[in-house]
Parts: sequence; C-alpha cells; structure tokens
Amino acid sequence: MHRAWIQVPAVILVSAIAVMWLNSFEPFPVVRLPLPANLSAIERVTVLSAEAIAEHALIRGGESIVAHQDSLVTGTLDGRLVGFDAETLSIKWSVQCPLITSGTPCRILGLRSVGDSIYGVDQHGRLFRFRDKTFEWLLHEEMPELKELDAPGFFNDLVVVEDVVYLTDSFSDKTKAGVHAALQKFWRFDATGRIFAYNLTSRKLSIFADKLYLPNGIELAYDNKSLLVSECSRFRIVRIDLATQNLTIFTTSTLGAVDNIRRSSDGGYWFGVSKSRLSRSGMVDLLSYYSTARYILTQKLFMPLLFLHERLFGSGPVFYKTDQHGNITRAYVDPDRLTGTVALSQICEVGGYIFVGTPFAEKVFRFKYDNGL
Repeated sequence: MHRAWIQVPAVILVSAIAVMWLNSFEPFPVVRLPLPANLSAIERVTVLSAEAIAEHALIRGGESIVAHQDSLVTGTLDGRLVGFDAETLSIKWSVQCPLITSGTPCRILGLRSVGDSIYGVDQHGRLFRFRDKTFEWLLHEEMPELKELDAPGFFNDLVVVEDVVYLTDSFSDKTKAGVHAALQKFWRFDATGRIFAYNLTSRKLSIFADKLYLPNGIELAYDNKSLLVSECSRFRIVRIDLATQNLTIFTTSTLGAVDNIRRSSDGGYWFGVSKSRLSRSGMVDLLSYYSTARYILTQKLFMPLLFLHERLFGSGPVFYKTDQHGNITRAYVDPDRLTGTVALSQICEVGGYIFVGTPFAEKVFRFKYDNGL
C-alpha cells in the first residue's frame, strides 16, 4: 500500500513532464486569450440570490425564446415549438417538428420572428420556416445543393436581414455534428466556423464568412450595415461588414463564452454566456498554453474529465448587457448555481420581464426587469 502511494504521484509527475516536453514542439497552435473582462469595474452587478431564484417562473423550454404575435415561443430539446403567455406562462400551443428522410430528430436552437413567420435552425444544419402552425424545411441534409457546398455541420443561430437569412455554422465538420463535437471544437480553439447566407427569394445558399472560432450568436448591429458575431471559444465579439465582409473586433473580452446576442430595449445588446470566465484560473486558460495537453484531453475518452471539472470548479452562469459600443453596463451572475444549470444561452426582453434560455436543460427562466431585478 505504501508503495502504491508513491507510484501514483510518480506516474502523474512523469506524465506531466512528458506532456510539457511534447508541448515544446507546439504541434498544435498555442492560443493567447485576452484578459477576462473586469467584473469589479462594471457599474451594476446583480448577484442572483436565493430569493430572486425562488421568485422566478419556470416553464419547459430550450435555448431560444422569441416574441411572436401575441405569444412567446421557445424550441424544446425534443424538437417542439411551444407558444406560451408571457404573463401567465400558460401553454397556448405546441407543434412537433417533422422528421427528415434521414430520421435524425430535430433539436431546435436559434429562433427569429419576421412578420407572420418564425425562422429557426437546428443543430444538424437545417433551416425551417414556421407559419400557420406548419413547418417548412428551407434547408436540410437531403438537399443536393447542401451536399455540393460542403454542408453545414452545426447551425446555432440566425438573423434575417431583408430577404437574406444569415446563419452561424459553428464548425464545418459535418461528420461530427452535435453538442459533444461543439464542445470539443471549443476546447481546441478550432477555426473552421462559418457564416452562411440563404437568400429567401432565390433559395440559394452561399458562404458569407469563414475561418471563425466557433461562431454561435449573431445579431444585426444598430448601424444596420454589419453583423455582430460571438466567437465563442475566443471570448470575443466580432463585427462583419455586410457589404465588404471585412471583419473587425467589436469586443475584445467578454464575461465568458457568449452563446447568443440580442438587442435590448434601451439600444444595447444582451449576451447569454454558456461558459463564464471571470478569472484566468480556469482550465480553458491553462489549456490555451499547453496545446498538446489540450489535444489529448479533448479526445473523446477524456472529455468527461473536462465536463466533470467544469461542473465541480467552473464559474456559475452569467448574462449581461452592453451599450451600442460593447461597454458592459449590467451583469447578472449566479456564483452558487442556484439556477440549477452551468450555462445560459439567450435573453429575450418582453413586457418588463427577462426570459433566459438554457442550452443543455429544458428550462426557461423569467425575471422581473426594471433596469435591474
């Protein structure tokens, strides 16, 4: 027994030295992440207390929430669109997403309301229009044009500008679509993400931008001439000009891995964070320097260890608001994870309430909002 206590630390030490030696060759890119946003410098920070959490209303839902006509609509993890009342939270209707020929179940992510229609995407690279309680598939994996154009791997969000739908494709590896693959790309700082443009008139799909770091959220900027895109794994927001496709940095450092972006009622932006980053002590910062260790730990065999580490030691959920220029004006943090989740996704501000979606649990939270909780 005494010998075993000596052997185990010795094996760990030798393994660590071997990984650091391999890392000196830098077979994989070393990523220099920006400094985390300074939470203490933000003027108004609300820590979600047990009382605030106890008062929140909860319905079954998913990642995105959108105001549509006289209802709020969310997409569930099992492929349903659900319309509910913002005040009473009573369910008004529920429609199941139809299966494609391949039979892969639909998992609805981003949603947008335009006129009498809802446009939405699911994680398998599909785009739909929902009108008069009926789904219409605009893009799916059985279409020849997608097979010819290196079909999308993981649609996450969308925004409609005039007659064009811009869609974030988090990574281009269509053979590994799914949440696990997205997380693997996040930890590896993979730069195969793209923005697709789908013309509703011509029904043509094209690549608008590429070589992005896990692009998730997307929103039309207030200048109406550019798109804001969250590069999830680089903890930053980029601006892409609609006319020239030129990319510039909008926000150099966020409060974490921003999932979705939505406009706020006072001329700013809401950001939901799927992995908060409030210091440089997290695993993602450590692995950004040790590229070989990063590659080894992100193999499928070891990914559960990263998940376990995040659940045990990761920062709690965060969502926040900025002004038009990206300066953080309000932050809401849940350090004790009273919300019961480690990740938040999209913020929808309606009628004095904040509705918050979650990417990994069927929950939609509602908080009373009057420039604060």
